[in-house]
Amino acid sequence: MTARAKKQHWVFRVHVADRAGALTSIASAFSNRGISIETVVGHGASHSPAADGTVIATVWCTEMEKDEIVRIVKRLSKVLSLEEHPYDSDSLRKSALVHVTQRLTPKDVAGRETFLTCELMQEGRGDFTYFLAGSPSELDPVLARLKRRGLIADMVYSVLGI
Repeated sequence: MTARAKKQHWVFRVHVADRAGALTSIASAFSNRGISIETVVGHGASHSPAADGTVIATVWCTEMEKDEIVRIVKRLSKVLSLEEHPYDSDSLRKSALVHVTQRLTPKDVAGRETFLTCELMQEGRGDFTYFLAGSPSELDPVLARLKRRGLIADMVYSVLGI
């Protein structure tokens, strides 16, 4: 299998006109090509002087599929510009809200090369909610380790980039 045919994570930062249907048209472009959006986060015009709005989406696809979807999304009427990043880009950060079954220690959330953000948000009877953040390449192994140990009861995450 060639490098262009191997599926990998990609992150798209799409600057959009803040009008109804911007996110729907982007999602439809991916869906029509059989590419599922893994995460999506965004904001409207009131939060950024750079564009009317921004949508950040992570996907799992081949480089060829990525190149095709870039061409298609850039042509959408509500899209002002598009940036693409490999998932391991230094300009990206991943954040997660993690509901776990035991209190985490610094060792539980230690990255390989850097410190991760770890904030205890809520503590209940035998359950804990944490906010974790760092580069995807540092945070993903920590989340995988917690999952392997059976500690994650629930989780939601997003990837951001500027």
